[in-house]
Amino acid sequence: MSDKKISEITHRLVRDQSFIMWCLTPTEELNAIWFSWLEEHPKEQLAADQARAILKSVRLNDFSVPADKSEQLWAGLQITMQKRHVGKRVRLIRYAAACVAVLLLGITGFGFWGESWFSQNQVADTGLIVDSTRTEVTLILDTRETVQVEDNALIAYDSEITVKAKEKERTIAKKVTEDDPEKIVMNTLVVPKGRRSSLLLEDGSKVWVNSGSILRFPSSFEPSQRSIEVEGEIYIEVARKEIPFYVKTKGFVVNVLGTKFNISAYEEEQESSVVLVEGHVAVETTNNETIQLLPNRKLTIQEGRNEIDEVDVYDYISWKDGLLQFRGETMDNILMRLSRYYNISIRCKSGIGDRRSSGKLVLFDDIHQVMETFSILYNTQYHFESDTLIIE
Repeated sequence: MSDKKISEITHRLVRDQSFIMWCLTPTEELNAIWFSWLEEHPKEQLAADQARAILKSVRLNDFSVPADKSEQLWAGLQITMQKRHVGKRVRLIRYAAACVAVLLLGITGFGFWGESWFSQNQVADTGLIVDSTRTEVTLILDTRETVQVEDNALIAYDSEITVKAKEKERTIAKKVTEDDPEKIVMNTLVVPKGRRSSLLLEDGSKVWVNSGSILRFPSSFEPSQRSIEVEGEIYIEVARKEIPFYVKTKGFVVNVLGTKFNISAYEEEQESSVVLVEGHVAVETTNNETIQLLPNRKLTIQEGRNEIDEVDVYDYISWKDGLLQFRGETMDNILMRLSRYYNISIRCKSGIGDRRSSGKLVLFDDIHQVMETFSILYNTQYHFESDTLIIE
């Protein structure tokens, strides 16, 4: 599977809750829905076959779900699926989604979720501040025009600036080219908590921007260098050119020519990191220390020390595919990532936060679906107090 191109339709299908349930536990109702969809979209038959093959190959890891809990889940699911009352539909969807998440939590031996999806030297003080009141992805153009952008949309900079969201595409502006090449005016992409976005730069480099992040970039790069600024988290695939590419944060600068890597540099967190997927990068810190990084390595930057570790890089970039992959992480760390992803405050009682776990979790649109899975796996309960999610 890793040598085959995965289509965007396939990508969407393997994250569609109804499609997942159709592949794993087909019913008459699901058969009617999806056979009808295939009749209306005959050109997507190959993508559907590919998605089904992927989901059919899923199996549980040893650390995921004990046999008794697995049987309990499936027994409950089968009973629920037999109920036809309309009033039960919301509970059915949530329960089924939780079961699906449990099945996908701990996928092993499965290359699709991993590598196949990867197909100035002065540190800048960006002075970027995330507007905590902002709720939608916002693009502030170099003309100072402000445009709201759909969640998870791709913004492309070419002769025009276009936004591609799902099946729709719209032109939001003509790209402005500054007459004076020495005067570079930056655009700003603000991605609040609970939202994500991606950006295709004018040189062909692609950037995925995670929740709670700000990215500043020019409409056109300088002739001698390419440079962007970030606060938060991005995954970037830099187009290979002889012109150097710099990614600047408040704490360090990454210098590359063509490579794939993840940067996490949130203002509120004590440590930042660079995870190299492919190629070679040099990281210059505020202490004028230059650190060379090789593939499958993570550089952790913290005040007073820097560390390099060999890692599974997909643990750190799975967020761009709508997954949360973790390996031996504490519940505190997992919940912090979920809190940012869903833009919700999460608190857990003493003892729960120290538990460690490994697996993969599908990041469904509704956090209830995810928390129901957590409740089953970790024998916990959750409830909301005002706008805070409490786990106990």
